Amino acid sequence: MNEQLKLLIELQEIDSSILSLNERIESLPERLNASKTHLDKAIAAHNKVKTRHEVMINKKKDKDFDIDEKQEAINKLKTRMGDIKTNKEYEAYLREIEVFQKIKYDAEEEVISAMEEIERIAGDLKKDEAMVREAEVELERDGKDLEEEKKRLEQEMEVHRSKRKVLLEKIESENYSQYMKNMKRSGGLAIAPAENETCKGCNTNMPPQLYNDLKDNDKIIKCYYCGRFLYIKEKEATPK
Repeated sequence: MNEQLKLLIELQEIDSSILSLNERIESLPERLNASKTHLDKAIAAHNKVKTRHEVMINKKKDKDFDIDEKQEAINKLKTRMGDIKTNKEYEAYLREIEVFQKIKYDAEEEVISAMEEIERIAGDLKKDEAMVREAEVELERDGKDLEEEKKRLEQEMEVHRSKRKVLLEKIESENYSQYMKNMKRSGGLAIAPAENETCKGCNTNMPPQLYNDLKDNDKIIKCYYCGRFLYIKEKEATPK
């Protein structure tokens, strides 16, 4: 195989590895976002239950106040009953006391219901707090894992860059210039294999004579259609 072509193929492999590593590094923040989202949802759920807990506590306080207020009114009415002189007034006082007692009884029922709800919500709060702590631990763990992975990927990329630098010293400037043009134009694939008279870069059929010339792999040939450098894999190349 043409030595320059062999070097370009090797360069393509290195650059493909570098591009792949770079994509993986850039995707790391998105992977951490999943853990952040999980934590945000856990916090939102906890805050919702916490708000409900506070609402029920305030409701209980209000009802406790109503109960005390109605009990005070009942006590005052009972105190005044000693001064009543007629049955009509007495019955009126009894009806008023009965009304206050009914209101008080309803408030006491709501207090009991609120206390039960507060106790239930308190249990949910403990579960939600545990979920928030777990999500925080998970986020911290994932952050450390991804940071370690980033360092590993960057080290691996540096190895490829070092190899690339050494390789560039052997590639002719004209070939490298065309290679880079192909890289930019073709989305990172500057060289493509040819199989069965087809460029595998653009999947276009090529003239039979061009394919026969490629089989020798002794010179650099470009695809007529996409401009990529072409080569024949060893199994299809013409034996020397």
